[in-house]
Amino acid sequence: MKIGILGAMPQEVSLMARAMTVHRTTEAGLRTFFEGTWADQEIVLVLSRVGKVSAAVTAMLLLERFGVTHIVFTGVAGALDPQLRIGDIVIADRLLQHDMDARPLFPRYEIPLLGRTEFQAPLGGAAFRAAMLYAGSDFVKEVPEKHRANFGITQPVVYRGLVISGDQFIADPLKTIALREALPGALCTEMEGAAVAQVCHEMGDIPYAVIRVISDQADHAAAVDFQSFIDEIAEHVTGGIVHALLKSLSTGTV
Repeated sequence: MKIGILGAMPQEVSLMARAMTVHRTTEAGLRTFFEGTWADQEIVLVLSRVGKVSAAVTAMLLLERFGVTHIVFTGVAGALDPQLRIGDIVIADRLLQHDMDARPLFPRYEIPLLGRTEFQAPLGGAAFRAAMLYAGSDFVKEVPEKHRANFGITQPVVYRGLVISGDQFIADPLKTIALREALPGALCTEMEGAAVAQVCHEMGDIPYAVIRVISDQADHAAAVDFQSFIDEIAEHVTGGIVHALLKSLSTGTV
């Protein structure tokens, strides 16, 4: 088992970069890939950069050049479901591209010539259990109290469901409402996960997980909340959940 781990922003992968044991560093496709070990697992860690194309290119490089067998994407997201609060955790059980619209040639959201709109996340169950473990114990130990207080976080709630992706940073309440109405089951919105999901599907149903932490409410305050959250809290949660997932994979307790 060789696990590729990627995130779109430097802060989302910084804790993992510090914690892992790096055996080799490789430059490919304008990216730096860190090959090594963490939590008794062979991993390849990389910053994908933002957006669906960047994420898809990175996932393909992980699969084709570095031979990973599993992929984990982790990072932050904007809430769509009104019950989600900043600091809550969302594990994708399926993903969809909300900006894919080739009507009238194809139904809305359907990937042209692929015949599907959603992609199931095979490692969603394992990631959910890892997130529950992290949220219930390590979160309060690892995230400084003053940072938790800045966002009114006591203990994050973990959700599992539909995650939607598009090449848009949603910071307009009207767009948020429109997405809720169009896709009532969606929990959160981000910019990469569904692209990684499509690559994993097309490359032979590679097992993958998408782990998201709510950084904002996808409203007018989203840009401010996002930047503060990603600087103060993101690396602890993204790294902590991935660490718990890697340990469960190494012990076979998935």
